[in-house]
Amino acid sequence: MNKFSVNPGNDSFGTQIEKGYLYVDKTEMIHEFLVESFRTPVLFTRPRRFGKTMVMTMFRDFLDIRRDSKALFQGLNIMKHPDTVGKYMNQYPVIFISLKDVNGNGFEKVFDILKNQIASIFRQYEELLKDESISKFDKLDYESICSQTADYATVVSSLKLLAAMLHKHYGEKAFVIVDEYDVPMAKALGKPCYNDVADMVQSMLSNVGKTTEHIEALMMSGCLHTVKNSGYTGFNNLASYSILSYQYSDCFGFTEEEVYRILAEAGMVDKAGLAREWYDGYVFGETHIYNPWDVIKYVDETTSGSRRRKMPGKHWIHTSESREDLVHGFIGKMPDALGSFERLLNGETIVKKVNEALPYHMLHASGSNLWTGLLETGYLTKATEEDDDVLPLRIPNKEITEVFREEVWCFFSTHVENVFLEELMNALWKGNGDGAKGALDQILEATLSYLHAYKEYVYQHILAGVFIGQSYRVRTEYESGYGRSDIIVEDAARKRALVLELKQVEDEKDLGKGIAEACDQTKAKKYESSLIYDGYTDIKKYGLSFWDKRCLIKAM
Repeated sequence: MNKFSVNPGNDSFGTQIEKGYLYVDKTEMIHEFLVESFRTPVLFTRPRRFGKTMVMTMFRDFLDIRRDSKALFQGLNIMKHPDTVGKYMNQYPVIFISLKDVNGNGFEKVFDILKNQIASIFRQYEELLKDESISKFDKLDYESICSQTADYATVVSSLKLLAAMLHKHYGEKAFVIVDEYDVPMAKALGKPCYNDVADMVQSMLSNVGKTTEHIEALMMSGCLHTVKNSGYTGFNNLASYSILSYQYSDCFGFTEEEVYRILAEAGMVDKAGLAREWYDGYVFGETHIYNPWDVIKYVDETTSGSRRRKMPGKHWIHTSESREDLVHGFIGKMPDALGSFERLLNGETIVKKVNEALPYHMLHASGSNLWTGLLETGYLTKATEEDDDVLPLRIPNKEITEVFREEVWCFFSTHVENVFLEELMNALWKGNGDGAKGALDQILEATLSYLHAYKEYVYQHILAGVFIGQSYRVRTEYESGYGRSDIIVEDAARKRALVLELKQVEDEKDLGKGIAEACDQTKAKKYESSLIYDGYTDIKKYGLSFWDKRCLIKAM
């Protein structure tokens, strides 16, 4: 890998290798799976953008009987297992389908897209029509699928049909891979068509799952374990591997060693601490994992020179629909959610029951299901390497902390008048500490009654949320100068910035002392240093002191 070969938009194994893009070698999984735990059917669940499609296409390219894959895998770890390579490489007809784009407004639209997806797969095997060992009736169904004139029953049994035809043609059972199997259900969640969409996908996969006569294996990937608890009669022997499973725990996402190697080759070893703070923190099984999408995007943006300032950004949260389905509005759905969010934002853990076999339509059925959904989709992680039905959960990293802050502020903002937000913003940018105090007093009065304790971190979350809600860039506990500033706020034009140092005091009479301490600390630690280095020309520095619902603000 060199610093110019990072392509975060690609998730195809073959393209990644052929184009010379960054690839973290996960091919040892092929040996482990085929030799040690080869079962049918199998399901791998991970959050979005954690490398599921890369793994699924890796298996496709390794197994497909119509390919010659030796050059593609040359130099990778799987080639250290010549017996596995000789027995399995290019030995199976492979049916690969991704359901990530199967969605739409209404069932008919979803069904039409599925028909189109399946037709495009069938058209890749037109040689089957010339095989005289295949019955004319199967060929008629094949042609109706290709022309998209097939009825519902034929479409939902189409993968079973194709597997049977491939088995007859090649003399080997088919290996079926279904990537992002649960996206149609996720997209249909909350819509009238949900049950029809779920029934359609379930019927299709059930047909494949119980057809061992012509199918060697069924491998699926997804986000939730919907398949385990939704009436799939063909999956009684399903082997599922989730974020809680110890086996294959390092096969999705990047380990610490892998991230360090990437950063070293990209000339970014000095950024290892930032990458860890922003993108590490997940525990899959007993393995500590980084978010791979974030790491790749961070390396790409830093090495490509597309950003003037080489700071980590929030990349992954903008690629996942789970935020809208699970996180947004979450606080108002459960009586204890705000208190739990408060503890999570303070870096603490919360103990919750986890329902690993959770179907989409049950996400909002109970509070425990919502916490499970946040765990399974990557917004929380377990805080232990142990596995149990009841687990301590925590926020994995700084990126997700920012998401939770935004959601807390979304809840608070319904209780705060816009006029106070505007007054606070205007006063701070003008250097008017007294004006800012008056507006912030009103904001504290409207929000603090919802929180459990008045601690410094609570005031920090409220202020950070205010600025995030107004679309400013916010950095908390950011290393600058000779320490870590509580809050740094930057405008979109990257010309103006605020440095806010907060102190919480135990007695109202000590508010003045808190202000003095905050100002002295800001001056001594030179928190504005990084902003000056980055070219900011208008920097306002403030000391803030808090007691109960009262504050003092002093411009420096």
